[in-house]
Amino acid sequence: MKKLILTIFILNFSILFSQTQKIGYVNTQAIFAQNEDARLAHADVEKEAKRLQVEYENKAMALDSLMRDYQKLELMLTEDMKVERQKEMQTLNAELENFQMKYFGQPDGEIFLMLQERMAPINALMQSAIDKVAAENSYDYILDFSQGFILYKLDSHDLTQLVIDKMSRMSTEKTE
Repeated sequence: MKKLILTIFILNFSILFSQTQKIGYVNTQAIFAQNEDARLAHADVEKEAKRLQVEYENKAMALDSLMRDYQKLELMLTEDMKVERQKEMQTLNAELENFQMKYFGQPDGEIFLMLQERMAPINALMQSAIDKVAAENSYDYILDFSQGFILYKLDSHDLTQLVIDKMSRMSTEKTE
């Protein structure tokens, strides 16, 4: 009997508690896709990444060429010349690795940092819009659908368009 009363009490309490929580979700990828500043930031960073990728590939081709030349001439080179060429190849290989880490490494690579820097004001605007939508609509939680944190959702709780609209109005207000 005590178990039955305890079970009923817990069920009533959990139903009451679950009804007081209001949860919504947004799709930040869709928000970024519809935001002109975000698209421009990504395009600028991709352009720089492609430029650096070409530079990296040129250095890699130079190293490859140096290695092929060494292999062709290895039998004709003196021991001192072999050591010198090996050092040159090691130096160039180390430069390639450093180049890759400097520009493409995460989380400290310049491309990654450049994207973070360019997206910071956009992320701040989006967070502000999410905060306002949540406050205006009395949401307790808002989850990010694009990050895969939702297993079940009702479309009626999708706040993506509200956030996009709020960001547009806030951007317009900022420029005026």
